Order: sequence, then structure tokens, then C-alpha cells
Amino acid sequence: MRGPTDAAEERRAYAQRSPLTALARQLGRDEASWLNTALEPLPETFRISLHRSDRAWTVEQVKSLGAVELPWMGDETAFVMPFARGRAPEGRAQRMMALLHETGRITRQEAASMLPVRLLTANSDALALDMCAAPGSKTTQLGERLHPEGVVVANEPVSGRLNMLVSNRSRLGLANIVVTQHDGRHFGRLPPPGFDAIIADVPCTGTATTRKNRDVWWDWTPKESRKMFKMQVDITVRGASLLVPGGHLVYSTCSMDPVENEAVVAEVLRRCPYLELVPMTLDGIELHPGLTAWPVLNEEGEAVPLPETNDLPFFQPEHLAPSDRLALGVGDEDQEAAVESQLPHCLRLWHDDNNTGGFFVAQFRYTSDGEETVANAYRSRRATRHDSDWTPTVKAPPKPTSNSVVMAETEVVHLVESMYGVDLSASSLWQRGKRLNVAPPMVYERLFKPPSPTNKGDVWGGDSFHPVRVVHAGLPAFTLKKNSWRSRQEALYVYGNQFESNVATVTPEVFVRLLRGWAPLLEEFTDETHLDNLPAGAFLLRSSLPWGTETISVWVGARITLMIDVNEQNILRYKLDLPWRDEEE
Repeated sequence: MRGPTDAAEERRAYAQRSPLTALARQLGRDEASWLNTALEPLPETFRISLHRSDRAWTVEQVKSLGAVELPWMGDETAFVMPFARGRAPEGRAQRMMALLHETGRITRQEAASMLPVRLLTANSDALALDMCAAPGSKTTQLGERLHPEGVVVANEPVSGRLNMLVSNRSRLGLANIVVTQHDGRHFGRLPPPGFDAIIADVPCTGTATTRKNRDVWWDWTPKESRKMFKMQVDITVRGASLLVPGGHLVYSTCSMDPVENEAVVAEVLRRCPYLELVPMTLDGIELHPGLTAWPVLNEEGEAVPLPETNDLPFFQPEHLAPSDRLALGVGDEDQEAAVESQLPHCLRLWHDDNNTGGFFVAQFRYTSDGEETVANAYRSRRATRHDSDWTPTVKAPPKPTSNSVVMAETEVVHLVESMYGVDLSASSLWQRGKRLNVAPPMVYERLFKPPSPTNKGDVWGGDSFHPVRVVHAGLPAFTLKKNSWRSRQEALYVYGNQFESNVATVTPEVFVRLLRGWAPLLEEFTDETHLDNLPAGAFLLRSSLPWGTETISVWVGARITLMIDVNEQNILRYKLDLPWRDEEE
């Protein structure tokens, strides 16, 4: 009977023979050191949600479980645990890690994947684009960084992955995220001037994910990276065309192969001469400069002489380092020299440097002389070919459907404001079906209201997100249920203590009884609390607890029913030294 040791030895023996290990060896890594880390599970790492009222309590809890701060993230925003990813010890540690994540107090995220947002240069009031956003860890990291003024447009082309993205946005209670669905290579034109900051964390072969994705040991050969190259370039070039002058774009992959990394960066620099690479430094983590030369590999991962175009599957001269391109007589000497001089500004993270996964990051900046004010995508070739008296045609956007995101009806907004005694005038309000979403004003001012140029030089009229396909805008704060606008749990995280109407204060004793499952008849509840004339439907109860004020949602019907999910109930129970709900029942 084979044991765990036999399986580990067999896996290591295969890994030593794999093209992936040959790639690491060809790129100068010490094979034994790299393999020792690349075959081990990742440690559990996560971010702390920055804007929760009980952030300090959350930090205290994770430290009590052995969490150690990631120094390069700073300000106790990210931690590493003393156990492997997904393998918290049974008991309190396992339960608390799950509860803190499910209630949005932490976000489990591989440490290496935090680098693109950590390194991105962006002002707090930026309009940013995450081109390949699902499942949403980088989107939410950027959304928290730009909160409350900036906005993140989170784009995901695959319908099945959109749900993960939307769920993560709601889990953290973030209002400054707009979810769109486009192929990143053809992302639509939003109104000018464009995006101030862009993350292009593109699809890749995942050769640096060996610690969580064992299949990559068996699946990868160099031709797989060459297959990805064109799509990676096309996504990044499209992002560059939507970047405002002076803006920054971060390109990243979880791949080790230079064909998916430095070669892509080099090709983007050739196609977009208005871009330059930005030097990046980060204290507290070991990172390596980008490569200026790399070998051509056969399917076994071994270096071969410079090939002709048809010598290797899917090979193109664009996959070569600048000096090798010139050796084959491809490219302009001055341009290739300029590209080569910038490649060391990229950053590489290896598995065995910091006990993480591997990663690659490069940051572009749109250089500008000050005269250019809009992204390249808005410079109409058609306009330049017409007389000065030519004016574009203003086209009416398509009429919204039942699934469209539209501006909230004034009557609905006034009803909700009156119902909860809250002023929402500083936000933009959106409806999709029976949900009312709250978002920063920028969503209206830069994405919805202005007209947007077409690809033929005409203009789509304003007051529409078209041609960008917006699936969700902002935070779903209220839901229409049985003719009553119920405040959603994620909205209570943000606005709960601001509501002045449709809310009543109860004693801590009543709060605890409700939390422990008490669902009294309406008469019983009013007799005990002396709260008369409670309106039917959605209602809020507020109580002063040892750590501060808590506001929870209930439903007033024949009985008073708690409308708060089990995970949040268990967090509150834990804070009150009560047993977990399943233990009590």
C-alpha cells in the first residue's frame, strides 16, 4: 500500500523531469531550492477589509490565531498564517477563518496576487479598470484602496465567473465597483477621457502556480505559453488605448515563462510608443528585475538555437528577446535597444524567495507632453479626414431592457430615503430589477451621463452606459420584497448606523434573545419592548453592545423574524461569548 511519502517522492521525481523544472533551470534558478518550495502547499494569506467598523477586532482575532503581518503590504492590511492554504486546524481557527472571510472581514488571497494593486500608481479619486477581474480579489483590493471617491470598473467576459466577481463585491460591502462583461480585447469605449489606471492581470498558463495547481506540472510545455502570447498582447494593447495621458497600466501574470512576460511587455512597447515602463521598488519582499535575454525552448524545456518560424509549434519572432530578434534580422535596431533597456524595470517573484507563489509584474505609464488629454481610443481617424466643418452624428443608445442597469426612479429614491431617514443625495442610485444600488457620483459623472464616441467617429448620446455592457453598478443596498424596500445585509455594514427612520432601539437583552432564535409573536414583542405600531415588512433594530452600536434587520409580520445570515449571526454570537448557532441548537 502506497503512503503519503511514496506519493510525494513520485511527484517530486516527475517534477524533476518536467519541462517546467527545465524552464526554471534555464532561467537560472537553483533547481533543488526552487523544487523544495514549488512542490509545497502555499501558506494561508489574506487581506484585512479596510473599511469595516470592527477592523481592529478582526486584526486582534487573526493575530490570536498566529497571523503575522506581510511587511511589504504595510499598516496591518495583509497577513500570513502558520498553516497551509485551506488547512486551518480544526476548531476555532478553522471556523473563524471561514466566518471572517464569508462575512467580508478578510479576503483570502495569495500573497503574490496582491502585488499588482500594491504597485499600481493611482490617485484616490481614480477611475480604474480591471480588465480580467474574476474572481475579484484584485478588484476588491483596488476598490478598497480607492474607497470612497474612486471607482473600479471590473470586467469579466465569462458569464459563469461573473457570479464570483459580484459575490466578492457584495461580501465586502463595496459601493465603488461597476461590473461589466466584455472580451478584454474589445472593451467598449466609455466616455472620454478614459481610465486613469488599469490592471491587466491576463489569462496565462499558470506556470508559477505549482503550489496550488498540481496539474500544471503535467499540462505545461513551452508551446502552451506561445499560444497565449497574442491574446495577452491584444488585451494589454486595448487597455493601453483606453488609458489617459499620464495614467498607469499594470500588466501581470502568474507565469514564469518570459514568452508570457517580458516578450509581451516588449511587444506592447513596440505597438504603443507612447508607453514607457516605470521602475518599481517595494521594501520587505525580495523581487528580481525583468530579463533582457531568454532562451528559445523546445517541448522538453531545453534551449535550442534560434529557430526559423516553422521550426517550433506556434513560434513567432515576437517571442524572442530584442537582441535575438536583431540577430534574425527582425526589428529596428534603435527600437529594440530602447525596449531592451526598459525590460529590467519589470519585476519577477520566484516561489522560493519569500515562501509565496511566483508572479510577474510590469507597470506602463502613458507619457505625455501635456497637449494630449484623452486616451488613444477616442482620436477619430474619420474626423481628421473631413473638413473642419464636419460634425459627428449623435446616435441614440438602445432602449434599456428589464435586465439593464438604469438610473433609479426619483419616486423610489425618495421612498427609501423617507423610509430609513437617510440622505442619499451624495451618491448615484441605480436600479436593476427589484434592487436599488448605491454608488459614488463618479459612476454617473464619468460613465453614464456624457456622450461616448463610436469607432466610426460618431457619438452615442449620453444618459446611458452604452456601448459598455454594465451588469451591476454599485452596492445592492435595498431589495423590494412584498412591497417593502428591505435594507440588505451588505448595506447595513456601510449605512446601518446612519439610518434614522424605520429603526428602533432595543436593550442588549432583547438583541441577544433574538440572536439566540427568539421569534416572538408581534404582540409578545411589543408588550416586552414597549415598541408600538411597528410597520409591517422590513424593519431595523439597534442596540448598544459592549463593542459599540449594532443594527440588524428583521421582518415584521405575525412574528418578528431575524433577517441576518447565519455567518453574521455567528460573528455576533462570538463577540457576545455565546455558542455557535449550530452548537446551541
